[in-house]
Amino acid sequence: MAQEKKLGLQTSIGSGLDARLALIREAEEIGYTSLWIAEVAGPDAFVSLTALALNTKKAELATGVIPIQIRTPGAMAMGFLTINELSGGRAIAGLGVSSPVIVERWHGASYRKPVTAMRECVTIMRQLFSEGRSKFEGEVYKSDFRLGMRITAPRPPKIYLAGLNAPMLRLAGEIADGVLMNYSPPEAIAPMVQHIHEGAQAAGREPSAIDVGIYIRMCITDDEDKAVDSFRRELAGYAFVDSYNKMFARYGLAAEFDEVRRLWKEGKRDEAAKAISEASCRKIAVFGKREAGRDFVAKFRAAGVTHPVVFPIGPAATSARDYPNTMRALAGA
Repeated sequence: MAQEKKLGLQTSIGSGLDARLALIREAEEIGYTSLWIAEVAGPDAFVSLTALALNTKKAELATGVIPIQIRTPGAMAMGFLTINELSGGRAIAGLGVSSPVIVERWHGASYRKPVTAMRECVTIMRQLFSEGRSKFEGEVYKSDFRLGMRITAPRPPKIYLAGLNAPMLRLAGEIADGVLMNYSPPEAIAPMVQHIHEGAQAAGREPSAIDVGIYIRMCITDDEDKAVDSFRRELAGYAFVDSYNKMFARYGLAAEFDEVRRLWKEGKRDEAAKAISEASCRKIAVFGKREAGRDFVAKFRAAGVTHPVVFPIGPAATSARDYPNTMRALAGA
């Protein structure tokens, strides 16, 4: 039997709740098979997924992604198990290690040994998902915890890891059900998939069993210039995140991001974003016509992505127009 063609959509729950829930229900009706909620500085991912669980019927419901350090593994396990119960077994625990700024400065938590921390966190969560009991002591986490909730969902939550660079991509292949990549062009995907497969093979797993997802940013619009400028500002915010800088350097963007950091430190913040060229923006995102967006998704599928996730972007002032236009244009891609 042929596997269902997966296509995700990044969404959010905030102001204008009724209108956004109507769009989410429409997305499910027109063929999106998964719905993803990012979490940075609000809204809360678990509360948001609860709203999705109660307003959808068949799409998988995923965090894309939550930082593992700002909640305990046990607290996250309870959250995902609750979403899984409410949705009838549709939860995906999308986990990431975020950045020192978010983890340490914003939340006062520890960022130490991120790859080890992820391995241990997943171990504890798997124990709770499968046995309802975790007894574990590692380098970063320890747990001696028994759940007190009744489980009726037909399957446990799946676990996907956010992966940018080789160590986390290999770990995803080794221990996760899937991976969610980010901000990468189609031509960069094959080597990243190879790292995932290496991890799977090292663990004695079938590489094809690992679902390969990626956020694909796009704005289907006639106002391409404004959408590109908005994306420049978005990208500039990652110039101070080491893991992203390492990844962007592989794509030939190192000099542009060096210039972003230089201008930012000089207080020229408006100029900093302009250091990122339009060509670089268009390398990792799509702006313009429906056909361009669908062709971009096809290139990712051809490179080894099995679960593209459409991430509508664009200026905040036109998001009420651009988000549904992009969502509808990419349905079935």
